[in-house]
Amino acid sequence: MKIIKQTASELIIQTQSIFDFWLPSCLFMAFGLFGLAFDYHKATLSCQRLQAKQGSCQLVRSNLLGSKIQEIELASLQGAKVQRCGYKTRVVLLTSVGYVPFTANSPNWGSQDAVASDINFFVKNAKDRLLRLSQEDRWLGWTGGIFLLAAAAVILLRNNETYSFDGNLNTLTVKQQGLLARKVIEYSLCEIYGVEVDRTKDLQNDTWYQVRLLVCGGDRISLPNTMNLYQQEKIAKAINHYLNAQK
Repeated sequence: MKIIKQTASELIIQTQSIFDFWLPSCLFMAFGLFGLAFDYHKATLSCQRLQAKQGSCQLVRSNLLGSKIQEIELASLQGAKVQRCGYKTRVVLLTSVGYVPFTANSPNWGSQDAVASDINFFVKNAKDRLLRLSQEDRWLGWTGGIFLLAAAAVILLRNNETYSFDGNLNTLTVKQQGLLARKVIEYSLCEIYGVEVDRTKDLQNDTWYQVRLLVCGGDRISLPNTMNLYQQEKIAKAINHYLNAQK
């Protein structure tokens, strides 16, 4: 929350600025598009053996931007292994010139081990003439899709509230604006006699602070809560100062 206008007769407080929802939504969208476009989702390895050490392999990796084809001489192919990094794994081809990634990073440990085993069996058995393996990591597409959905949700479900104290009209106008709903509520300033900062704890034992306007009759007008005590105390002090000036 922030104060966007403060004069002798007016006090306007806004709960969100445009950057509060556009920044996270743009980040989610960027991660989603990157995951869909640049991480390859499908890899195919095709090998054909003419003689014991003669033949060739073709590695095709595909994503939304297209396919990349890499030719590998069978004499250069020495086998495959599974590389593990945290909870993700990938299969790399061992060649005479270094490692060549086959599958993308994936949490599917069992399938990665099976792919590496099939490649090693083909390399060691000269009688096998053909090898064709295909690996499709749909979870990469799902991850990108989840980020895009999160970006859309941030934009669609955002709710920007504006609290306008007007001493000339003697009103507090609360405007709730979002893409899915809009609402305007008016209160009389004469009914508001004070302000407090309420403190609560959630299930994770985190402390949240909420500015609450005290209304005659025991009611409360609650502003959005945050974990920023300094910000909430600043808002509460500004409202209290404004209310006292109107008396």
